[in-house]
Amino acid sequence: MILRTFLILIIPILANSKINKDHCIGYLEEVYWALDTIEDLKVREQIDQFFIKNFPNSKNLNYDLYYNPNEKKFISDQKNIHNIDLIKVNYPNFEIIILDAYINLFTQGKDFCPAFWNDCSEESLENFFNGAKDFSETWIGEDFVYEFLEKKFINNQCVVFLRTNINKN
Repeated sequence: MILRTFLILIIPILANSKINKDHCIGYLEEVYWALDTIEDLKVREQIDQFFIKNFPNSKNLNYDLYYNPNEKKFISDQKNIHNIDLIKVNYPNFEIIILDAYINLFTQGKDFCPAFWNDCSEESLENFFNGAKDFSETWIGEDFVYEFLEKKFINNQCVVFLRTNINKN
């Protein structure tokens, strides 16, 4: 309850801060790629359970999405997926939550900076790389992922941008 109250109070402040936004784009990008590449099923289950424990309603955020390699995009209308050669991709709760925050942050502007490096200021890029550095200085490896999540990730300023009311579409 304390975390939720804190998030309600601090989100508007951070959401208006370009420095924190760019920093969090760099940080969340690194977190996503570190967690996404973990293949050990027990470790992935630990990550999933961490998000269920700490982010209300995240249990149901486990989506199978379908990618059309010919069109190079995900299919939003899945009614006729059997007629097309698609690749099924599963996104567990933690990937959905982190990607949602990451995408929401970099699409707030017109140039998608710094995620795609379009017309970024030096300050924006510096903040982006500081976010990536922030992650790398706290990441202790796949073998200690739960410790990282419990001690470093959950206390990072960027966690305020994570949400669980995410529609599959």
